[in-house]
Amino acid sequence: MKVVCGLGNQIKGKNAGCVVTVGVFDGVHRGHQKILAGVIREARRLGVQSAVVTFAAHPTHFFHPAQDKVPSLTSLEHKLKFIEDAGIGVCYVLSFDRGLARMPAEHFIEDVLLNKLGMVSLYVGEDFIFGSGGRGDIGLLKRMAKKHSFGLRVFKHLKLHNRIVSSTLIRALIKAGNLRSAQAFLGRRVSFMGDVIRGEGRGRTLGFPTANIRPHHEVLAPDGIYASEAFCGGRRFFGLAYLGIKPTFKKNIEGRSIEVYLLGLRKDLYGKKMEVRLIKKIRDDKKFSSADALISRMKMDVAAAKEIFSKQT
Repeated sequence: MKVVCGLGNQIKGKNAGCVVTVGVFDGVHRGHQKILAGVIREARRLGVQSAVVTFAAHPTHFFHPAQDKVPSLTSLEHKLKFIEDAGIGVCYVLSFDRGLARMPAEHFIEDVLLNKLGMVSLYVGEDFIFGSGGRGDIGLLKRMAKKHSFGLRVFKHLKLHNRIVSSTLIRALIKAGNLRSAQAFLGRRVSFMGDVIRGEGRGRTLGFPTANIRPHHEVLAPDGIYASEAFCGGRRFFGLAYLGIKPTFKKNIEGRSIEVYLLGLRKDLYGKKMEVRLIKKIRDDKKFSSADALISRMKMDVAAAKEIFSKQT
């Protein structure tokens, strides 16, 4: 997938046309996946490019800066990975700045989607709102589609178990530790992405060397030990993810820690990015009476995780 940051160099004459969808796509959940699949099918039918227009940060954060402290389901990099996995050809990443916030809805359609991207068809969800003051709604889109002769498809909310699939709902489910339901709404395992950094090295002294993760600004599951799979450097690993405050050790100055013990790994991964997918929670975090007691329990955790992995396809 080609990723284009901004639209300054885009000229309609250089684009052969595209089917476009526009949105934040936080989490790229099952509702988003349905729209993306529709974009790809239509682009193939017309013989044009499939395209996504998304934002480097949630537009809500521009108007309400305090919301920037609320973690997303997926960071930009994580989101782009899922959009690429869906099969989209090109993704335009826009910075939601003052100019974009003040742009009239009609200008966004005409100047950006039609004149710069060469849009031939637009796919959106039924709650799609855009443009200055939120004036751009589905009614306006229908009038613009008729005026400029571009295709328009509006998707109704996807429902599962009588609940609308939404990023807000999934975020709440993950924070509550309801991985099974969150996975159902996501259409894949709950995951997070982060950078592998140097830690205290305590895991190595305990006989369980771990990769310390500095997560991107994404929502995380509650503290505990999770059977997990991790993807790093083009490789897939099974392992255990730890989220917690290391209560057994009194001098933990790191705050909440995220560590991943990868089965069979014998080399450092410092500086690499890692995606961690949570398969099943093994237990809650807890304080042990000694390091030896913790080691004994960690051995049991590894055995439990291996039993879980043996049932994975």
